[in-house]
Amino acid sequence: MKFRASLATGGIPNRVLIYRANEYSFDVTPSASDAFASALLDDLNLELDVNGKVVSIWGMCPHTRWKEAALSPPSAIFGEVYFVPDTPLVRGVSTRLNNDKKYRPVLVDLAAGWVCVQGEGAAASSVKILPGVIIEITAQGDLCALWLKPDSFPELAYRASPVAKRR
Repeated sequence: MKFRASLATGGIPNRVLIYRANEYSFDVTPSASDAFASALLDDLNLELDVNGKVVSIWGMCPHTRWKEAALSPPSAIFGEVYFVPDTPLVRGVSTRLNNDKKYRPVLVDLAAGWVCVQGEGAAASSVKILPGVIIEITAQGDLCALWLKPDSFPELAYRASPVAKRR
């Protein structure tokens, strides 16, 4: 199961990434009407069209597990990322990316507004697939990071570090 990136063939999709703190979940609005199947990264669905192109992100990513860090997202070109599965995609079926059943580390920079689901390996390409969504891929085609900048998540202001609360 690999990924490949390509330059965008159309315009920037008019979709917005949001985070619903009360549901512990990310979503994209409006929903992708061309969703066919998904690649599952922890409990986040990378929604795929019939050709394997990542068209949306949605699913659980509890902010209670996030670790605060200073984050700096990579420079990214707008493009398309395709999932290349070992077997053909099946409508409505998710393919799990991390079969080891261990959740990947998730970092957050509340001041910058970025969340990063970490993977392994060094990025060879960084592609912005939607406003606020960057996917990093290794030279071997493995997903090494998923960067998410939701429209806002003001409900999480209470999660500031104990040091920040004392100031």
